[in-house]
Amino acid sequence: MFSALKWQLDKRIGAGRRRLTLVNGRLFEAHADCVISSALIYADMPEYDELHFVRRHLNADDALIDVGANVGHIGLLLNDIVRAERIFAFEPTPVTFQRLQANWELNRTFGSPRLFQMAVGNDDGEALIPDVSVPNTMNAIVSTEDEFPRNFVGVAVPVTRLDSMRRWWHGQRIGLLKIDVEGHEDDVFRGATNVLKQDRPKLVMFESLDGGLSPVVNAVLTSSGYRVFQLVNGQVDFSRRDAQNLFACPVEDSANYCSRPNLCAVS
Repeated sequence: MFSALKWQLDKRIGAGRRRLTLVNGRLFEAHADCVISSALIYADMPEYDELHFVRRHLNADDALIDVGANVGHIGLLLNDIVRAERIFAFEPTPVTFQRLQANWELNRTFGSPRLFQMAVGNDDGEALIPDVSVPNTMNAIVSTEDEFPRNFVGVAVPVTRLDSMRRWWHGQRIGLLKIDVEGHEDDVFRGATNVLKQDRPKLVMFESLDGGLSPVVNAVLTSSGYRVFQLVNGQVDFSRRDAQNLFACPVEDSANYCSRPNLCAVS
Protein backbone atom coordinates (compact mmCIF):
# COMPACT_ATOMS: atom_id res chain seq x y z
CA MET A 1 0.00 0.00 0.00
CA PHE A 2 2.76 2.45 0.93
CA SER A 3 4.56 1.65 -2.31
CA ALA A 4 1.48 2.45 -4.40
CA LEU A 5 0.85 5.68 -2.51
CA LYS A 6 4.44 6.80 -3.00
CA TRP A 7 4.15 6.07 -6.69
CA GLN A 8 1.00 8.20 -6.86
CA LEU A 9 2.88 11.06 -5.23
CA ASP A 10 5.80 10.66 -7.63
CA LYS A 11 3.37 10.81 -10.55
CA ARG A 12 1.78 14.00 -9.27
CA ILE A 13 5.08 15.82 -9.04
CA GLY A 14 6.38 14.26 -12.26
CA ALA A 15 9.50 12.83 -10.69
CA GLY A 16 10.88 9.54 -9.57
CA ARG A 17 12.13 6.25 -10.90
CA ARG A 18 11.89 2.76 -9.58
CA ARG A 19 13.61 -0.41 -10.70
CA LEU A 20 11.08 -3.21 -10.91
CA THR A 21 11.59 -6.94 -11.05
CA LEU A 22 8.96 -8.30 -13.41
CA VAL A 23 7.11 -11.55 -12.79
CA ASN A 24 9.57 -13.46 -14.97
CA GLY A 25 12.65 -12.02 -13.29
CA ARG A 26 13.45 -9.38 -15.90
CA LEU A 27 14.31 -5.85 -14.73
CA PHE A 28 12.41 -2.72 -15.74
CA GLU A 29 13.14 0.94 -15.06
CA ALA A 30 9.81 2.51 -14.12
CA HIS A 31 9.38 6.25 -14.63
CA ALA A 32 6.70 8.23 -12.84
CA ASP A 33 5.74 9.96 -16.09
CA CYS A 34 5.14 6.67 -17.94
CA VAL A 35 1.69 5.06 -18.18
CA ILE A 36 3.16 1.62 -18.80
CA SER A 37 5.31 1.91 -15.68
CA SER A 38 2.17 2.49 -13.63
CA ALA A 39 0.47 -0.50 -15.23
CA LEU A 40 3.41 -2.72 -14.28
CA ILE A 41 3.35 -1.47 -10.69
CA TYR A 42 -0.38 -1.98 -10.19
CA ALA A 43 -0.62 -5.23 -12.19
CA ASP A 44 2.17 -7.78 -12.47
CA MET A 45 1.21 -8.48 -16.08
CA PRO A 46 -0.89 -5.92 -17.99
CA GLU A 47 -3.27 -7.42 -20.56
CA TYR A 48 -3.21 -10.53 -18.41
CA ASP A 49 -5.42 -12.83 -20.50
CA GLU A 50 -3.75 -11.90 -23.76
CA LEU A 51 -0.19 -12.35 -22.54
CA HIS A 52 -0.93 -15.61 -20.75
CA PHE A 53 -2.53 -16.91 -23.94
CA VAL A 54 0.52 -15.88 -25.97
CA ARG A 55 2.89 -17.45 -23.45
CA ARG A 56 1.12 -20.80 -23.77
CA HIS A 57 1.81 -20.89 -27.49
CA LEU A 58 5.38 -19.60 -27.71
CA ASN A 59 8.60 -21.58 -27.46
CA ALA A 60 12.30 -20.79 -27.31
CA ASP A 61 12.82 -21.23 -31.05
CA ASP A 62 10.18 -18.64 -31.96
CA ALA A 63 10.89 -15.07 -33.01
CA LEU A 64 8.94 -12.06 -31.73
CA ILE A 65 8.33 -9.02 -33.93
CA ASP A 66 7.22 -6.12 -31.73
CA VAL A 67 5.84 -3.21 -33.77
CA GLY A 68 5.25 -0.22 -31.52
CA ALA A 69 7.45 -1.64 -28.79
CA ASN A 70 7.20 1.47 -26.60
CA VAL A 71 9.51 0.99 -23.58
CA GLY A 72 9.92 -2.75 -24.19
CA HIS A 73 7.57 -4.26 -21.63
CA ILE A 74 6.00 -6.88 -23.90
CA GLY A 75 9.33 -8.24 -25.08
CA LEU A 76 10.67 -8.31 -21.54
CA LEU A 77 7.60 -10.12 -20.22
CA LEU A 78 8.07 -12.79 -22.89
CA ASN A 79 11.86 -12.99 -22.72
CA ASP A 80 11.93 -15.96 -20.37
CA ILE A 81 10.42 -17.92 -23.28
CA VAL A 82 11.67 -16.16 -26.41
CA ARG A 83 15.41 -15.59 -26.56
CA ALA A 84 16.47 -11.96 -26.75
CA GLU A 85 18.34 -12.57 -30.01
CA ARG A 86 15.02 -13.53 -31.61
CA ILE A 87 13.22 -10.34 -30.58
CA PHE A 88 12.90 -7.57 -33.20
CA ALA A 89 11.45 -4.38 -31.74
CA PHE A 90 10.40 -1.22 -33.59
CA GLU A 91 9.85 2.10 -31.82
CA PRO A 92 10.16 5.49 -33.56
CA THR A 93 9.83 8.06 -30.76
CA PRO A 94 13.30 9.18 -29.57
CA VAL A 95 12.71 9.42 -25.82
CA THR A 96 10.70 6.19 -25.80
CA PHE A 97 13.37 4.41 -27.81
CA GLN A 98 16.01 5.55 -25.32
CA ARG A 99 14.04 3.96 -22.49
CA LEU A 100 13.52 0.83 -24.58
CA GLN A 101 17.29 0.56 -25.01
CA ALA A 102 17.89 1.24 -21.31
CA ASN A 103 15.49 -1.48 -20.22
CA TRP A 104 17.20 -4.06 -22.40
CA GLU A 105 20.60 -2.88 -21.17
CA LEU A 106 19.43 -3.73 -17.64
CA ASN A 107 18.85 -7.28 -18.90
CA ARG A 108 21.95 -7.67 -21.06
CA THR A 109 22.88 -10.91 -19.30
CA PHE A 110 19.85 -12.45 -21.05
CA GLY A 111 21.05 -11.43 -24.51
CA SER A 112 20.57 -8.55 -26.92
CA PRO A 113 17.47 -8.04 -29.08
CA ARG A 114 17.40 -6.18 -32.38
CA LEU A 115 16.07 -2.68 -31.67
CA PHE A 116 15.07 -0.40 -34.54
CA GLN A 117 14.31 3.30 -34.07
CA MET A 118 11.87 3.26 -36.96
CA ALA A 119 8.18 3.60 -37.64
CA VAL A 120 6.48 0.80 -39.55
CA GLY A 121 4.05 1.51 -42.37
CA ASN A 122 3.11 0.86 -45.99
CA ASP A 123 6.08 2.63 -47.57
CA ASP A 124 9.80 2.92 -47.02
CA GLY A 125 10.73 6.53 -46.38
CA GLU A 126 10.35 9.13 -43.67
CA ALA A 127 7.54 10.52 -41.52
CA LEU A 128 6.99 13.12 -38.83
CA ILE A 129 5.98 12.24 -35.30
CA PRO A 130 5.30 14.58 -32.36
CA ASP A 131 8.50 15.63 -30.60
CA VAL A 132 7.43 14.61 -27.11
CA SER A 133 9.60 14.51 -24.01
CA VAL A 134 7.46 11.96 -22.15
CA PRO A 135 6.75 8.45 -23.48
CA ASN A 136 3.06 7.67 -23.86
CA THR A 137 0.84 5.18 -25.62
CA MET A 138 -0.40 7.63 -28.25
CA ASN A 139 2.67 8.37 -30.39
CA ALA A 140 0.91 9.14 -33.65
CA ILE A 141 2.59 9.53 -37.03
CA VAL A 142 1.89 12.65 -39.05
CA SER A 143 2.67 12.04 -42.70
CA THR A 144 1.41 15.10 -44.60
CA GLU A 145 1.30 18.84 -44.04
CA ASP A 146 -2.50 18.74 -44.12
CA GLU A 147 -2.37 16.71 -40.91
CA PHE A 148 -0.20 19.18 -38.99
CA PRO A 149 -2.01 20.66 -35.99
CA ARG A 150 -1.34 24.30 -35.24
CA ASN A 151 2.05 24.87 -33.57
CA PHE A 152 3.03 21.29 -34.37
CA VAL A 153 6.60 20.41 -33.42
CA GLY A 154 7.74 17.20 -35.04
CA VAL A 155 10.78 15.04 -35.50
CA ALA A 156 11.55 13.12 -38.67
CA VAL A 157 11.95 9.35 -38.33
CA PRO A 158 12.61 6.60 -40.87
CA VAL A 159 9.68 4.45 -41.92
CA THR A 160 9.92 0.88 -43.15
CA ARG A 161 7.58 -1.81 -44.34
CA LEU A 162 7.86 -5.06 -42.42
CA ASP A 163 8.26 -6.75 -45.80
CA SER A 164 11.48 -4.76 -46.25
CA MET A 165 12.90 -6.13 -42.98
CA ARG A 166 12.39 -9.84 -43.55
CA ARG A 167 16.12 -10.51 -43.98
CA TRP A 168 16.60 -9.87 -40.25
CA TRP A 169 14.55 -12.90 -39.19
CA HIS A 170 15.14 -15.02 -42.30
CA GLY A 171 14.78 -18.70 -41.48
CA GLN A 172 13.23 -18.12 -38.06
CA ARG A 173 9.68 -19.11 -37.17
CA ILE A 174 7.72 -16.06 -36.03
CA GLY A 175 5.82 -17.02 -32.92
CA LEU A 176 4.21 -13.62 -32.44
CA LEU A 177 3.76 -10.51 -34.56
CA LYS A 178 2.53 -7.86 -32.13
CA ILE A 179 1.25 -4.56 -33.54
CA ASP A 180 0.38 -1.60 -31.32
CA VAL A 181 0.53 1.57 -33.41
CA GLU A 182 -2.44 3.59 -32.11
CA GLY A 183 -4.63 3.77 -35.19
CA HIS A 184 -2.05 3.14 -37.93
CA GLU A 185 -2.71 -0.60 -38.15
CA ASP A 186 -4.00 -0.38 -41.74
CA ASP A 187 -0.64 0.86 -43.03
CA VAL A 188 1.36 -1.68 -41.04
CA PHE A 189 -0.70 -4.58 -42.37
CA ARG A 190 -0.56 -3.27 -45.95
CA GLY A 191 3.22 -3.32 -45.69
CA ALA A 192 3.39 -6.82 -44.20
CA THR A 193 1.68 -9.02 -46.79
CA ASN A 194 4.82 -11.04 -47.56
CA VAL A 195 5.50 -11.51 -43.86
CA LEU A 196 2.00 -12.92 -43.46
CA LYS A 197 1.94 -15.04 -46.62
CA GLN A 198 5.50 -16.36 -46.56
CA ASP A 199 6.75 -16.17 -42.96
CA ARG A 200 3.37 -17.26 -41.52
CA PRO A 201 3.51 -15.88 -37.95
CA LYS A 202 1.85 -18.33 -35.57
CA LEU A 203 -0.03 -15.50 -33.88
CA VAL A 204 -0.73 -11.88 -34.72
CA MET A 205 -1.83 -9.66 -31.83
CA PHE A 206 -3.09 -6.20 -32.68
CA GLU A 207 -5.29 -3.37 -31.45
CA SER A 208 -8.62 -2.17 -32.77
CA LEU A 209 -9.18 1.17 -31.08
CA ASP A 210 -12.64 1.67 -32.61
CA GLY A 211 -13.93 -1.57 -31.12
CA GLY A 212 -14.25 -3.32 -34.45
CA LEU A 213 -12.08 -4.96 -37.08
CA SER A 214 -10.81 -2.54 -39.72
CA PRO A 215 -11.98 -3.51 -43.24
CA VAL A 216 -8.42 -3.01 -44.51
CA VAL A 217 -6.88 -5.21 -41.83
CA ASN A 218 -9.60 -7.81 -42.36
CA ALA A 219 -8.95 -7.86 -46.10
CA VAL A 220 -5.18 -8.24 -45.69
CA LEU A 221 -5.52 -11.02 -43.12
CA THR A 222 -8.20 -12.88 -45.08
CA SER A 223 -6.27 -12.72 -48.35
CA SER A 224 -3.19 -13.94 -46.48
CA GLY A 225 -5.01 -16.99 -45.12
CA TYR A 226 -5.59 -15.84 -41.53
CA ARG A 227 -8.56 -16.07 -39.19
CA VAL A 228 -9.31 -13.33 -36.67
CA PHE A 229 -10.46 -14.02 -33.13
CA GLN A 230 -10.62 -12.51 -29.69
CA LEU A 231 -10.38 -13.88 -26.18
CA VAL A 232 -13.52 -14.12 -24.07
CA ASN A 233 -12.77 -15.06 -20.47
CA GLY A 234 -9.44 -16.35 -21.66
CA GLN A 235 -10.99 -18.60 -24.33
CA VAL A 236 -10.61 -18.26 -28.10
CA ASP A 237 -13.78 -17.07 -29.85
CA PHE A 238 -13.74 -16.86 -33.65
CA SER A 239 -17.31 -15.55 -33.69
CA ARG A 240 -16.48 -12.15 -32.16
CA ARG A 241 -14.24 -9.28 -33.29
CA ASP A 242 -15.40 -6.40 -31.11
CA ALA A 243 -12.63 -6.31 -28.50
CA GLN A 244 -9.83 -3.75 -28.42
CA ASN A 245 -7.21 -6.52 -28.48
CA LEU A 246 -7.62 -8.94 -31.36
CA PHE A 247 -5.66 -11.92 -32.62
CA ALA A 248 -5.21 -13.73 -35.91
CA CYS A 249 -3.72 -17.11 -36.75
CA PRO A 250 -3.13 -19.06 -39.96
CA VAL A 251 -6.27 -20.85 -41.12
CA GLU A 252 -4.40 -24.14 -41.17
CA ASP A 253 -3.52 -23.76 -37.47
CA SER A 254 -6.81 -22.39 -36.14
CA ALA A 255 -7.96 -25.64 -34.54
CA ASN A 256 -4.82 -25.65 -32.38
CA TYR A 257 -5.98 -22.56 -30.52
CA CYS A 258 -9.59 -23.40 -29.81
CA SER A 259 -10.80 -25.53 -26.91
CA ARG A 260 -14.47 -25.01 -27.82
CA PRO A 261 -15.22 -26.57 -31.23
CA ASN A 262 -18.55 -24.76 -31.60
CA LEU A 263 -16.70 -21.42 -31.65
CA CYS A 264 -13.96 -22.70 -33.94
CA ALA A 265 -16.53 -23.54 -36.59
CA VAL A 266 -17.48 -19.90 -37.10
CA SER A 267 -15.62 -18.33 -40.05
